[in-house]
Amino acid sequence: MNTPPSLRAATCGALLALGATHAEAAQSRTTYVVNEISTFNADLDGQDRAEKYTKMKESPFTFFRGSNHLYWKDYGDSSLLFTYGGGAYTRTWLGGDMHVNNTGAFDDDQGDIVFGLNDFDEAVIGDYQLDVWRMAISLVLAARENGLFTRAEQESFVDAFSESYLDTLDAYVGNSDESTRKFLASNTYGRLNNFLVDVEDSNSRVELLDKWTVKVSGIRRLDTSSHPDLAAVPSSVESDLLSQMGAYRATLSGGSLPASYFTVKSVARRLNAGIGSLGVSRYYVHIEGPSSSQDDDRILDVKAQGTPSAWPYLGLSSVSMTNATCGGNMAYRTVLAYKALGYRVDDHLGWMSLADGLTYSVREISPWKETFPTSELDTLTRFTKLAEQWGQVLATHHARADKDWDASVFPYSLDGEVRSLTDGDHSGFRALVRTLATDYADQVEYDYSSFVAHF
Repeated sequence: MNTPPSLRAATCGALLALGATHAEAAQSRTTYVVNEISTFNADLDGQDRAEKYTKMKESPFTFFRGSNHLYWKDYGDSSLLFTYGGGAYTRTWLGGDMHVNNTGAFDDDQGDIVFGLNDFDEAVIGDYQLDVWRMAISLVLAARENGLFTRAEQESFVDAFSESYLDTLDAYVGNSDESTRKFLASNTYGRLNNFLVDVEDSNSRVELLDKWTVKVSGIRRLDTSSHPDLAAVPSSVESDLLSQMGAYRATLSGGSLPASYFTVKSVARRLNAGIGSLGVSRYYVHIEGPSSSQDDDRILDVKAQGTPSAWPYLGLSSVSMTNATCGGNMAYRTVLAYKALGYRVDDHLGWMSLADGLTYSVREISPWKETFPTSELDTLTRFTKLAEQWGQVLATHHARADKDWDASVFPYSLDGEVRSLTDGDHSGFRALVRTLATDYADQVEYDYSSFVAHF
């Protein structure tokens, strides 16, 4: 039994009718979770798997981040989607692994420090609610990780988030304001504007370069000798990467940068990054940048992209639509999603193919990329204000990825469609998101206990 907890009552009734006990039902879910985790991570080598499992054991929230496929298997084609969507006109680009730590600060192509979605590895086309629900679940898990809030307060955060999401979509109906909206220190509030000010003041390109490189005879190189998260690459891999730089440059659309800008100075393998992406082939490519100065170099993140976790559970129509849009190229899929969901995106955003047969997304490492420290949300007011703004951010990204991005892919306005489905029933929408988020957070905690006990 792997039925999502929002259908728990019906499932228990059916099991009891068949002579099962609640204990047997719980054991069935435990067996299912253990088998799913084992199967999903079977291809990782032993060291990567051990590192991933260690990170997943830190808390129910980190377990949730490392087991995205469980969420999709439970809800990817749920009948609950049809309450406020589920049709052809409520699809948009989804982050695909939506949670509060996949939003954060970074610099856009105008140099502004902005707050928004920052991870598109799992991006797919699907019903907007699948991002909304997963983000809401993460709010509950983050609140519980703080250990400061009652269940009623956790539910109030989810209500603030979902109501703000709907209100923000409503405000975009009949205009294109979402297409150019930025979340900056000057127009955010609560702890978020303080965070963005701190990010801008406490980070710099030189600090980023000093973190990842060393100077050898006055020339910067990636520090593969002593940095714990970098390793040298075989000469064949380095040659392969260098040979593909021209093809990568041909995928860029963010402006004309000279060939000298992309002169490769060093290459390294990136280690120990993320939770869900541990074990994925990933390289840092250190390039010259705009001048010969050692302090304006750039570092490109070159990351292998496979099929997203949602793929087997999303529904054939959404999979076919995603495939048709990206031509089956998984790296191009992430690039398209980034461009559709984002605004003033990274000028270095592109992709390449390597000799291993994989396609790789390419983006610059932002010196100002930081995740909001949710431990600072230690009062009801602070958490509520940021929950509201998470709703605004997600709604803005979703709304700009409809016909505002490409009317040949999405010949409709998502904001208008959602308003037509929820107008006069915001309370019902909030109730569905609240119940699903709190129930599934309970399920995640139970699944986490099963995981810790068995691995």
